[in-house]
Amino acid sequence: MEQHNAQESRFRGIFQAAHAAHPACTPDEWLNAPCLDRDGVPTDRPIVWSRRNGPWRRVPVLWVGAAPGNAGGLGSGDLGAHGTRIPFGGDIAGGNLDVLLSSIGLDRNSTFLVAAFNQLPARGGGEPTGRELNAAVGRYPDSGALLRDTVVATGPTLIVALGNVALRTLIAALTRRYDADTGAPPDEAGPLRLPGTARIAAAGVERGRVTRWPEAFPLAGGFLRSWRSAWGGDPAPQLLPVLHPSAQNMSPFAGRTTQFHQRMVETRAAVIRAAWDVLNREASDPRPAPPETGIYALPEWRGRVAERHARYDALWREKGI
Repeated sequence: MEQHNAQESRFRGIFQAAHAAHPACTPDEWLNAPCLDRDGVPTDRPIVWSRRNGPWRRVPVLWVGAAPGNAGGLGSGDLGAHGTRIPFGGDIAGGNLDVLLSSIGLDRNSTFLVAAFNQLPARGGGEPTGRELNAAVGRYPDSGALLRDTVVATGPTLIVALGNVALRTLIAALTRRYDADTGAPPDEAGPLRLPGTARIAAAGVERGRVTRWPEAFPLAGGFLRSWRSAWGGDPAPQLLPVLHPSAQNMSPFAGRTTQFHQRMVETRAAVIRAAWDVLNREASDPRPAPPETGIYALPEWRGRVAERHARYDALWREKGI
């Protein structure tokens, strides 16, 4: 019980720091209402970090995306994370991600989903800009600091990076120095700088292949101290970069002979291999249906997300996935 309380307290501290500009959110850890600013006005782009992201305890797998999902329409509708406060919910990327989860017997109540930028990008979708990633998030100096603390809180054995922006931001977040007392980067650190894809490839990190944290990107001392304080010993999460499961990359509406289908086949195979190699976790065949508790009991899930995801799921099952 004491260990469980300590884990919850760690998540609660992150939640309160991220939503520091939204006082009404503090007692509402499930974000049952949209984020309000200090004047009580709903924010255009709520911060998608709460109990809706996953359980507030240690999990075996942490999934990191670029942004939490917009469900099309450039953020103009009530779906997507900006409308439901549920990351990767309602759009094809979210439906595809649920297929990957269920392929290894996981669901949203047993793993944690986070993004490099936990808001809807200003342009209404797609990937965040460098300026957005460097903007303050509540009491956090930038999104990198929030991501770093999320990695510590979840204590994962496997981190799945969904796309290049997620992978690059993850590496930047865990290798950057921060002041131990304030959590802010020291003056000489400058803005959060994402490593280039060529440098990452040169370090031996490949899409679809599990690797230990690359020696070319030494973990920052502050991150190491935080991990040791939380879990004891040094962090040893293994890293799996995969293609982002967006509609631009893979789609349940595409035929079996298309790249959109083959990319899902390859991504799912990589996740299944990683689950076995790292977690000794077998593939689930057939894939289980999602539960009806926790995140799946939220009214936004039942009323907006569930029907869409069930449709995507059925299409994938028809294709043997």
